[in-house]
Amino acid sequence: MDTLPPPVPPHHEVLPPVSLARYPEESWVLGSARALTRSGFEFFERCEQTAGVVRTRFVVKPVYVVTEPRAIEDVLVKHPHSFVKPYLLRRMKVLFGNGLLTAEGDQWMHNRHLVQPAFHSERMPGFIEFVRENTDALTASWRDGEVRNIYPDLVDLCLKNLARTMFGVYDDELEAMVRALATTCQSLVHAIFNVVRPSPLLYPSRLKRQLRKALRDLDGYLGRLIDRRRSQPPTDDFLGLLMAGGGPHHPPLSRQAILDESVTMLLAGHETAASALVWALYLLALHPVEADRLADDLAAHLKGDAPSVADLDGLPLLRATLDEALRLYPPTHRIGRTVREPVVIGGHTLQVGADVLLPQWAVHRSARWYDQPTVFMPGRWTPAFRHALPKFAYFPFSGGPRACVGSHFVWFESAMILGVLAQRFRFARPAGAPPLMPYEGLTLLPAGGRLELKISRR
Repeated sequence: MDTLPPPVPPHHEVLPPVSLARYPEESWVLGSARALTRSGFEFFERCEQTAGVVRTRFVVKPVYVVTEPRAIEDVLVKHPHSFVKPYLLRRMKVLFGNGLLTAEGDQWMHNRHLVQPAFHSERMPGFIEFVRENTDALTASWRDGEVRNIYPDLVDLCLKNLARTMFGVYDDELEAMVRALATTCQSLVHAIFNVVRPSPLLYPSRLKRQLRKALRDLDGYLGRLIDRRRSQPPTDDFLGLLMAGGGPHHPPLSRQAILDESVTMLLAGHETAASALVWALYLLALHPVEADRLADDLAAHLKGDAPSVADLDGLPLLRATLDEALRLYPPTHRIGRTVREPVVIGGHTLQVGADVLLPQWAVHRSARWYDQPTVFMPGRWTPAFRHALPKFAYFPFSGGPRACVGSHFVWFESAMILGVLAQRFRFARPAGAPPLMPYEGLTLLPAGGRLELKISRR
């Protein structure tokens, strides 16, 4: 009997390597460090226009800037274990300790699984209702026709939402402490990413003293909160899950580990949502036709009410407006990694010890993926456009196993607040106001901490 031939293995398309080039203008001493320090936004845009993978150096440190979506996917999804957090972010352990933002390996994995239930979808309706109440309380103080710096309003609103939901407490003392630490954190990140100058933490400085005091104050507050919670019934919020420690099969987290995770969540969590809202309202103020279109759509669906979780799924224009704001001004505008073992990214073997930078800012503004890439156009986000867009041509909350643990909370919170504000108010920039400039800190927030808008009730 004739035997059948062996099955032919399925054909796998072999893609050509992603384009690779050196940074066009490197100095003999500093490499491209001066260009990054002068303007990270312009540096990353220049890299994106040069090649999908750009090889350069910051002084003696080899660096790869990756802007091609399939190469970004290689880093974040296909080979995440070939990388660790970059050297510049590892310096931030002085602030975040071994929290989720900086931890590695088994500790990061355990803590992430430990707190994941705090962000489950079944918690969303209660969270959204709490956000609605806080938003109504905030806007009750706004006067029709006033010019107001709404940046601190939005920051306080997002901090209140986060603190009450994740920690069960919010008061003026906590607000002041987080504000002080957030301001110091932004200055610290900006200074650390100035790769030409030595780190401000290597020698005594005013910034170092401010950081130590702000951390000591917040740690003291959180320590008292932990002690108080130990005598109360356990809860399933973020702090309660940390204190529970993961059940009988895992040792309880140390007090310092709980503090590290709490500081990380308080800082990064509230600023991410505040950043999304600041830039969305700024863009709507600059584009009144788009703002009116959104307001009319919201009013037709909601009749003046705040959106519920169920409503948000049926408001594609609200989603498109927020997605477009996150495209142009992603809260995390660049992601870093360090190569820890030989790895092939986009068809190229990267040097062990090199830093890899994935700049959402430049990828989201690429003419390869977006028509008129610097123009605010929510209408671009049609179902067909979303389907055709490469996965990592848009990644405001990172991707892969280390994607933002609270990304769904941030998105729903931002959409809920924007759905209320855009429906009830018209925003405009005061006459003669200069363009709002972003500040390259931990998150993308306005330089100077101000967003002056004229507020009019619809």
